[in-house]
Amino acid sequence: MMQHVTWLYGFNLDRVRTLVSDLTPEQMVAQPHGLVNHPAWTLGHLTISADNLGGLLGLDRQAPAGWDKTFPTGGTPPGGAPDAYPPQAELLAALTAQHERNAAAAQQADPALLARPHPNERHRKYFPTIGDIVVFLMTSHEMDHIGQLAAWRRAMGLGPPAEALTDMAETKIQRVGTIVPEDDSTPRIFL
Repeated sequence: MMQHVTWLYGFNLDRVRTLVSDLTPEQMVAQPHGLVNHPAWTLGHLTISADNLGGLLGLDRQAPAGWDKTFPTGGTPPGGAPDAYPPQAELLAALTAQHERNAAAAQQADPALLARPHPNERHRKYFPTIGDIVVFLMTSHEMDHIGQLAAWRRAMGLGPPAEALTDMAETKIQRVGTIVPEDDSTPRIFL
């Protein structure tokens, strides 16, 4: 089962890359129409969350120093100047590194580790085991923020990224919400 989870984790990373690929530094920190989770904050937050995920899997923490303060869970991320945040390339490199190490660790995770109770007693009512929180962080949590990035693009008046348009040109739309490649292989979904 974990191979399916790690496949989706890679899919998530690809979607994040696509959704921010054409953004300027100024756009990375824009907060249109009251949307507070701008792309720079979202990438940093996903990196910190992935670092926490790695810790659950027994890996040493390796998020850049201070990022836990810059990209906290909760609160309102400040907008401001692009130089208040790491550049997009650094954010994506850190998130990619986290994804690579976490996917490898999850594939090798001892089932006994995944069956252990969640270390934070307060969160056990939502995620009783380490395995539950690991799967949530690798799938649902990331997809929630990917959806926010897609909504943010719409609020900014941006269409799909050029990369997504190129990929879409190679597909045919079968029905609303489903995109089927010309060769009838696994459908690709574009946010």
